[in-house]
Amino acid sequence: MPRELLIVGAGPAGVSAALWARSLGLEPRVIESGAEPGGQLLHVHFHPGDLAGVSAGDGPTIAAAMARQLAEARIEARFGAAATALATGHDGSRPAVIAEAGERIEADAVLIATGVRRRRLEVPGERELEGRGVSYSATLDRVRFAGKHVVVAGGGDAAYENALLLTAVGCTVTLVVRGAPRARAEFRARVAADPRIEVRERTRVTAVIGSDQVRAVRVAGPAGEEEVAAAGIVIKAGVIPNTEWCRDALAHDRAGFLAVDASLAASRPRVWAAGDVTRPAPLAIAVAIGQGALAAAAIRNALAAG
Repeated sequence: MPRELLIVGAGPAGVSAALWARSLGLEPRVIESGAEPGGQLLHVHFHPGDLAGVSAGDGPTIAAAMARQLAEARIEARFGAAATALATGHDGSRPAVIAEAGERIEADAVLIATGVRRRRLEVPGERELEGRGVSYSATLDRVRFAGKHVVVAGGGDAAYENALLLTAVGCTVTLVVRGAPRARAEFRARVAADPRIEVRERTRVTAVIGSDQVRAVRVAGPAGEEEVAAAGIVIKAGVIPNTEWCRDALAHDRAGFLAVDASLAASRPRVWAAGDVTRPAPLAIAVAIGQGALAAAAIRNALAAG
């Protein structure tokens, strides 16, 4: 009988791994906490032009194509099934994922591909205006923001780099840094030399304002609270890995990203991880898809070796 692979997560890494596992003679099963596959793709409301071989379609469109691929490959996929714990021993016995209501799902191997979630500001207007001026990537939204005034929220490399990406397409930028900047010196120097970027340290976003589109961002800092007129806000406050359910069982870094070796094997026998949960550089759709394929091949080889 084919060896069973349980894949936790149906984003790009999980779907890629499932399709590859099927082609490699494994029996993949997928469980996903959401109602459909796609993961972070479901929040990408534009076409990711850097994804090779995909000439059109926004994130949800690509996610729908992934759903069709799973169905056409006759891969068992359960949605609305959140993992709550991982059970595995050091003796090489079959690992198991504990789902909601205590259901235990065993397999010959487990691949964790639960991805990340955006670290939100959790301020009024942020969720309501997502995709209508609230953005999480200047790389992907700079065409729609070109020539306009944009607020960037964050103090790390990504925030500073996004501010520079926006001025490259004619934007002016207010860079709102909650505390002191954490970005590397090279990014801070480039931003300081760009007259189109105003940096406000020790300042936080308190609301995003607009009806159908963002029209302003309310900020609070040393000078008090004010509204900054803006066509959009790019939020680069980082991401949170969806690993709370398995952190007790697996080695991870301080932020919760899982530790893996070169073959994407995790710290316990018969458990692998792929995609954003491994903190690849960069966090990208293409990288997740590639890691899913690599993990499936590594799992097939490991199981074949006994």
